[in-house]
Amino acid sequence: MRLSLRAKLAASHILPILLLMPVLSLYLLYSLEGFFTQSLVRQLTYQAQLLHEQIEQSPGLVDDPQTAQSFLVEAARLTDARVLILSNESVILASTRAEDADRLGTRYTDRAVAQALRGVRGQGVGPGVTTEAVYVVLPLQRDGVTTGVLRLSYEVGDLRAQFNQLQWLVVAGVMLTAILGLGLGLGLATTIARPLRQLSASAQSIAKGDYRTRVSVHSRDEVGALARNFNQMTQRLEEAEQARERQLAAIVHELARPLAGMQAAVETLRDGADVDREARDALLSGIAEEVARLDRMIETLQSLHKRALRPMQLNRTQVALERIIRATLANLEPVAAQLGITLALELPSGLPQVHADEDRLIQVLTNLLDNASKFTPRGGKITVQAGAETSDVWVTVADTGVGIAPDELPHVFQQFYSGDESRPLEKRGMGLGLTICREIIAAHGGQIWAESELGQGARFTFSLPAS
Repeated sequence: MRLSLRAKLAASHILPILLLMPVLSLYLLYSLEGFFTQSLVRQLTYQAQLLHEQIEQSPGLVDDPQTAQSFLVEAARLTDARVLILSNESVILASTRAEDADRLGTRYTDRAVAQALRGVRGQGVGPGVTTEAVYVVLPLQRDGVTTGVLRLSYEVGDLRAQFNQLQWLVVAGVMLTAILGLGLGLGLATTIARPLRQLSASAQSIAKGDYRTRVSVHSRDEVGALARNFNQMTQRLEEAEQARERQLAAIVHELARPLAGMQAAVETLRDGADVDREARDALLSGIAEEVARLDRMIETLQSLHKRALRPMQLNRTQVALERIIRATLANLEPVAAQLGITLALELPSGLPQVHADEDRLIQVLTNLLDNASKFTPRGGKITVQAGAETSDVWVTVADTGVGIAPDELPHVFQQFYSGDESRPLEKRGMGLGLTICREIIAAHGGQIWAESELGQGARFTFSLPAS
């Protein structure tokens, strides 16, 4: 049988009560009963010893029933016990109880009396005159000969009745405690199980694609912490899903632009533009550029996939950083001239070499220069600077473009972050270039950061350990 978590938690509260309370209660009852019994025995022994001393001081008391009865009438004022004086033939000579008058002169035999007649003292719990009793039996002797028996007893029937009543009260108390424990256990179990059921239902909703699901938090315990962590997870999943949708839209847009350009060029060629050699060459050059652009996009996406499968691997050699900067900047000159952007280079003499992956550094510089050219308007300027400080070499790509808003600046290196929603799609890209730059620089043991103010352009700087 499969039990719910609520039932298991409730059982964990009630089972100890059901198992331990009856055992402990019965143990305490029997211990209490034994304590009272031993206390009665000690009390009877003390009283019997006192009476025994007085009887031995009256040698003829056992021989005369009337004298014995008169002695016990006086003794009845000093004790609540039933006191019997028996002859050496187990005949009842006297009693402190008036109801024993018809028993006087009759024989009273039991095991303890028989042992006392043989000179052995006895005490314990056993049959009494009318009901079960706690007793003490002492032999009465004269000149070493047993002449009779002194028997003191307390009837324990009433005491047993009280203990039985107390036992039922304990049983009733255990049952009541079990019921209260069950109610409390179910209540506490519900406070734990209800949030977990909500978490389960919310997890099913997330599995179906509803990332807006949230769980209400009502406590500050472990379950409440779990609910808060769950809500944080769903929030991040929702943000990741929104980023994925934005990225998908950006990828579609980025793919659509070169495809649309190539399709227009092909249609123009079909319409006879190939007759004009210059027009045909221009169209074919445009197609080649768009193909190269698509190839770079695919390479970026493949790089993203490879990084998800295994860590980035570097092929390090001694690299002259100045040569890489000049070569990368030279590749950008035709595009910059077409966009009307001025390129500037500021390099110190004797720039140290770095132990790095040359292709990866070219990729970083190319991404930074592409971004700068994308956000720099016609007539603007892009400046590449480099320098060395202590054991590091740094490179900065600065532009005079639109700049980056303060709230966007902390997110520019975040994967799939493509800028504010109000930014045109052609300016947003796929949000991977700067992420890849950061990972390449980090793999080299360097750092990369951005500085910008709206309307004042942006500066992207990375540093590398010098060889």
